[in-house]
Amino acid sequence: MQMKSPLLAALLGLLVPLPAYTQTADPDTQESSINAWKRQVSNRLASKRIYPRNSSPEGGTAKVLLVLNRTGNLISSALAESTGSTELDAAALAMVEAAAPFPEPPAEIQEDSLHLTAPIVFRAKTTPPWSGRLPPTESAAEQAKIDAKMRSICRGC
Repeated sequence: MQMKSPLLAALLGLLVPLPAYTQTADPDTQESSINAWKRQVSNRLASKRIYPRNSSPEGGTAKVLLVLNRTGNLISSALAESTGSTELDAAALAMVEAAAPFPEPPAEIQEDSLHLTAPIVFRAKTTPPWSGRLPPTESAAEQAKIDAKMRSICRGC
């Protein structure tokens, strides 16, 4: 049977299955899935951060070495770089333990055990100088002025 219409022949040509090599993952896609997984690990760690009460108020950055298996379970963790504060270093290691298990790594990562170094940043504590007490009277007086101004503008809001 001979095709009479070139348009019909072109349409039928589109129905031919694509070769297998066109269906492989793009290297950019592989890298983005790895970066997405690293962000998930980082977010998981950040969700478990607690600033210790008895630590110095300066803060610091600890670098923690994590060893994970293929399913995301924590095999081991160790302090690779100290913050300079034993309380913050202990909090960083406790944070890693609390965050486990981690998300499963993408299939593009072939290793059986994954070694990651994660920076854990403890920001400096910022507390007002009157922390634990009432604010100074000049602050209270200033707030009263602001409240009065808002009431005069808003009128029943």
